[in-house]
Amino acid sequence: MLTQQDILAIKNVLKEDFDRIDRRFDEIDERFEGVDRRFDGIDERFEGVDRRFDGIDERFEGVDRRFDESDNRFEGIESRLDRLERDVKVIKVDLLENNVIPRLNTIEQCYLDTSKRYMESADKYDNAITDIEVMKLAIQKNSADIRELQLKQA
Repeated sequence: MLTQQDILAIKNVLKEDFDRIDRRFDEIDERFEGVDRRFDGIDERFEGVDRRFDGIDERFEGVDRRFDESDNRFEGIESRLDRLERDVKVIKVDLLENNVIPRLNTIEQCYLDTSKRYMESADKYDNAITDIEVMKLAIQKNSADIRELQLKQA
């Protein structure tokens, strides 16, 4: 059996061991407190990063809205361009090919016919002028001859 002294010796040995373990736990606690402080600093940094990312997200949402608005505008422009293309085709086909070009052809034909008539008339006019000049000379000569005969008879 154990004596009082044995128990006391065991108690002291155990106390020393437990004191050493307590001191080690205290050291570990201090280390964990340092680690906790470091993690708190890291958490604060991550919170700052999160806030920055939130700001960036808000900016991107604004950019996305602007792109959506631009897309809507471009869709409107595209539909207007499609309508404009159809209108231009209508102008080309209906007005030019079916309306203007045949009219121009008619005008051209009338112009050519009229110019041919004018050219023929110009030739006739030139011939008429020549005939009138010949007749004028003949009339002047006949008038002179008639005056001369009248003078001789008088």
